[in-house]
Amino acid sequence: MGTLEAISQSSLVRWVAESDWGYPIVLTLHALGMALVVGIMMMFDLRVLGFAARVPLTSARSFFPVAWSGFAVNLCSGTLLFLANYAAFLHNTAFLTKISLLSIAAVVTYFLSREVTATGTEISSPRAKILAALCLLLWLGAITAGRIVGYTSVPE
Repeated sequence: MGTLEAISQSSLVRWVAESDWGYPIVLTLHALGMALVVGIMMMFDLRVLGFAARVPLTSARSFFPVAWSGFAVNLCSGTLLFLANYAAFLHNTAFLTKISLLSIAAVVTYFLSREVTATGTEISSPRAKILAALCLLLWLGAITAGRIVGYTSVPE
């Protein structure tokens, strides 16, 4: 906790926590990053499940670098939002659920990507379809939990 407290006292984190513009700007960046990551991942998952079958899987995967950019934005913005009020977030069930679901979604997405690459065809395997459906549920769960965080966190 001492390290978190020290980091949370940095000028950047204090700006996010205390200024009129800091939190809204960083939260907006977080929403934009989420749109990139989750939008692209959900599009890929739906493609694996058979939607837009005329779109090659390799074309759908070509958006992954954009998703990674969104992930980088979310990692930075999410860290700043967390540090601005870490004590409340560490005890927030919705926040812990969100982080857990995001972590699991990342692992499942990794295995899904490997499965799609391994088959080398445009027809998804049954295993890939199961992983894609699971990914969709995890991403939707993470978004829902993230929205609930805003209603359950008590500012310190």
